[in-house]
Order: sequence, then structure tokens, then C-alpha cells
Amino acid sequence: MREMNLRSIDLNLLTILQILLEEKHVTRAAERLHMSQSAVSRALQRLRLVFNDPLLVKSAEGYSLSSRALKLSTELTLILQTISGLIQEPEFNPLKVAATLRFAGIDLDACIDMPTFMHQVLDQAPALKIEVSTIPADYFTQLSKGQVDFFVSGIKPNKHSENLHSKHLSCSELAILLGKQNPLADQCIDLNTYLQAMHGYVAITGKGPALLDDHLESIGLKRNVVLKLSDMRSVVEYCEKTNILFMLPVVAISNLLAGRNIVTKPLPRELKCPDASFYLYWHARFHKDPLHCWIREMLISQVIP
Repeated sequence: MREMNLRSIDLNLLTILQILLEEKHVTRAAERLHMSQSAVSRALQRLRLVFNDPLLVKSAEGYSLSSRALKLSTELTLILQTISGLIQEPEFNPLKVAATLRFAGIDLDACIDMPTFMHQVLDQAPALKIEVSTIPADYFTQLSKGQVDFFVSGIKPNKHSENLHSKHLSCSELAILLGKQNPLADQCIDLNTYLQAMHGYVAITGKGPALLDDHLESIGLKRNVVLKLSDMRSVVEYCEKTNILFMLPVVAISNLLAGRNIVTKPLPRELKCPDASFYLYWHARFHKDPLHCWIREMLISQVIP
């Protein structure tokens, strides 16, 4: 059997062959293809070489199909439809989606009302499943490895960023959080007071130290860190029951402060930082995926009406 190198074949010839087999006539085929008769004749010669067969055979009534061409005529339409389906953008129907999407980030709840979002999703895509993780981790690496689909964070990546896409969701001022029973609750907290107080922080990636501690070290200062947490929700409890201070974006914890014995205060002037910005991140491999595009549009419209 003669071996064929597909790289040497112009697939455009197959469209011409389909019309030739339907018309059994070079001139009529040329008219349908909006090509010159000579161009279609040259294409027919090339097709004869590719298939090692005459394909169209002269007869008393013009041309008839060779036995090979008869077989091709029953297969070619299906083959071309398959190729066209591979190239065309797939149609997306939420009702037919049966997939699992993974959302992550310690700042996720600060930006996205996931229960409301889940209700909206299930209303349109009832077979879709969602997994949510707010445990600190290196989610930028997990995005690059395909272990999570969407990640909300107030920090920017220092690696794997070339294959990431992002959308700015919101900003929030940074503030000191402390319990009302704390002796500092009625004071203006200056730099010296701040550094001498007891501090806790939430490890966004599960590691430490906090970004603020890196900044303080770079200017020759150090605060008294006594607590590292992995759960944003426990901050309020620690503030109310200890004299530990936390510095956090207000939006990240505002839904936990209602009715609690918590005071917020501005940072010392020397430590004044820009507002925290939160971003939705996703990987380039899913940037054009219809399901991911649909989910991103719903997420962003919820956060940014």
C-alpha cells in the first residue's frame, strides 16, 4: 500500500474534490467554487496524483465517477464536516455543562459573594459543580499546574505571571483592627506604639513573614509578631479576647465586624500604604474556553455592575 504524507497535501483540494464529485463537470464545479476553469482543472490533476486515481472519467455523457471516486463521495462530506467542526468555535449551552470548577483564595469572600454566585450559576447550569478553598496556599503555582481554575488575591504574582490573566475587582483601605477592650482602643496609635504592641497576621500563602514585616525590615524596623493565622474568620475572635493587633484590608473582614467588639484605626503615618487591590486570576490555557468565559463574565458583573 502506498504511504501518504499528510503534510504534503493541501486540504483545500478536498473542498474542490467535493464539488467536482457532486457536479461531475469541471466547468460547473468552477462556477460553484468561483474559480477559473483552468484552476479547477489543475486542482483535478493534483487530486489524481494524490489519490493515484482518475476520479473523473470521460464518458458519452461527459464525466462519470471512478469506483474510487464513488467511495470517496460517500465519505468526503462527513470528513469535511468533521474538519469544520474541529475549527469552528464550539457552541456553549450552560444547561449541558457537566464540569467541576475550583475557586480559591483567602481573599475570595472579600470580593465575591459566593453563595449568591452559586445560586446564579446553578439556576443556569444545574449540572455544574463548584469547589471553594480559602485555605492559604501558593495558588499562583496551583493555577499554573491546573489545580485551581480561579483565584482571588490581593497580592501579585512573582512567578508564572507570563501565563496568567487577571481582572481588577476592587480596592480597600488598610486599617488596624483591635478589640474594644484593648488599652490602645482609645488612643491614637503612633509608630512607636504600633511597633511595641503585639501583632498577628493572616498568612495568605501559608508561609511568612507578612509583607509588612518585609517592608519594616527593609527600613530597619521590626514589630512584635506573636501570632500567625491561616483563617481570616478567626481574626475577630483573637481581637476580642486578646490585645493582639491585626492590619488588614477593611473589605476583607467587614462582613465579620457587625455587632462585634472591634475598633478600626488608621495606620501610623510612617506606615501609610496604598489601598489593597484585589484581582481575579486565571490561566491562559482557559482564557478562550467557553465555560470559563461565561463564568468570568458572571463573576465580574456581580462585582463590577
